[in-house]
Amino acid sequence: MGLPWELKCKFARGQLTTLFKGVLHLLNERFGSVIALEIAEELWKYKDRIKNMTNTLKDVFKIEGNDIEAIVNWWNLWFEHVGIEATWLEVTSKIARWKINVCPWSTPDPEDISGWCVIFCSVIIKTLNPKATIERPKGMCAGDPYCEHVMRIEE
Repeated sequence: MGLPWELKCKFARGQLTTLFKGVLHLLNERFGSVIALEIAEELWKYKDRIKNMTNTLKDVFKIEGNDIEAIVNWWNLWFEHVGIEATWLEVTSKIARWKINVCPWSTPDPEDISGWCVIFCSVIIKTLNPKATIERPKGMCAGDPYCEHVMRIEE
């Protein structure tokens, strides 16, 4: 029986988010938030997992450069692939701000592991541009109604 690609993608995406949230939750319960976040970061960096994923998307979609425009293009691909609904609030040559209203990766309970997203996004943007930084003034994982991210490229 042939299954539609859309169904396969939706199933895989759902399983990835469910597995991620479950593992992070169990690590937090067993070892506490500090250790859970350390393990998550170590896993993402182990054998360059997130760096390789980042570069794969960049290469497949032929994203050239490491300026804000290239990084915004990368994020747009990521949002589409993982089911995030985001709006760009500001994009200049040095800063990009976006708002996320729908995120299947959201882990709002418990809030003490809400920092996972900034750690994950930092690995991605450092791969795309080592001079880039990211912060998250608002986060659904921290109990806010939406996420807001601010990325800057330092001189």
